[in-house]
Amino acid sequence: MCHDYYIDRGGEDFVFEYETDLLQRKGYNLILYCKYNKNIDGLIKKLGVVLNFFFSFKTFREIKKIIKEEKPDVAHVHNIFPLISFSIYFILRRYKIPIVQTIHNFRFFCSNGLCLRGGKICTECIKNRFINIFKVCSDKKIYDFFISIIIYLVRKFKIYNRVIDYFVVPSIFLRDKMVECGFSNDKIVVKRNSSYSKKIFLKENYYESNYGNKYFLFIGRLSREKGINNLIKIFSRIDNIELKILGNGPLEGNIKGIINKYNINNVKMLGYIDGDSKDNLIANSMAVIIPSICFEAGPLVLIESLMLGVPVVANNNGTLSEYIANGYNGYIYSNFKQLQRIVLDLNSMKISERYKLRENCRESFLKLFDEDTNFKIVDGIYKKLRNPSKD
Repeated sequence: MCHDYYIDRGGEDFVFEYETDLLQRKGYNLILYCKYNKNIDGLIKKLGVVLNFFFSFKTFREIKKIIKEEKPDVAHVHNIFPLISFSIYFILRRYKIPIVQTIHNFRFFCSNGLCLRGGKICTECIKNRFINIFKVCSDKKIYDFFISIIIYLVRKFKIYNRVIDYFVVPSIFLRDKMVECGFSNDKIVVKRNSSYSKKIFLKENYYESNYGNKYFLFIGRLSREKGINNLIKIFSRIDNIELKILGNGPLEGNIKGIINKYNINNVKMLGYIDGDSKDNLIANSMAVIIPSICFEAGPLVLIESLMLGVPVVANNNGTLSEYIANGYNGYIYSNFKQLQRIVLDLNSMKISERYKLRENCRESFLKLFDEDTNFKIVDGIYKKLRNPSKD
């Protein structure tokens, strides 16, 4: 199991750790190969990272040693940028180790992985053209420039299709984008992200006695692509309905300034909260809102909300409409007016209607994100690769 951890911990890191734990609980013997981007400090290390974008001799040597000593049956790779690099594929291929690659975002064709340019959805780079190298769309100009070079070369020479045996993706939408980019559909397997299913039964009566405590919830990184500024504008126009914000990020100071400047009393910032406290806040909320203006691949906050019986209100971007059916387990909106109407309707909903909505959320979780169902999918992939003659 291979993964390069981000500087700021995110959903991909959680998915990697959760799936590692799940495989171990199911009896798999795992070898973990991890790198940590937070260790990139100082000029020399940062210069070394530039070389690692293309090929890491350190990764090559370390993986070679693991293969010789441990003799793994399969390698399952998650994130490789920037420390692990593409060198991991070449050494695995040299020793004929089957490779499974989980795709968490859209970086296989978009350098920022969000399909976002100038605050709007952009899919221009689906066509692999040389000019795309110079379309750097994020604040990390140098980083994204090198990523763009790699994306162009990898796609031009079809390296992914040549070295990867199976791709695992969390949504049909992401699979379709990969096919549009030239990936082989036969190699792509849809396996939803998941979470610890037993949580759903721990405190299943959370919401039955909390109808007087009405608030909506945003959970996530406080950054432009998550649409948090737009959400605050909506709630600044709604009286007596509270929005609680969980998370931190680059816009934290800016958001606090807006709340204070315009005296928005119904928006509360709670900072980063995890564990049981987070579960309590989700379970007791009217709904969790996902206002992202970028493509989302498989947000964990959606999974956690449905798991705890809480409806999700989401912007109609990419994957989200795969999981949410209007009026059944949440609502999909396409503009601010629709979002405001949904918030008001949920706030005035009868208790019996709200109870049914929440029961539907729990059923949706068990249908889409149950860990046993998702384990069978990845277990089936591993067995095929270990015993290809039985495929």
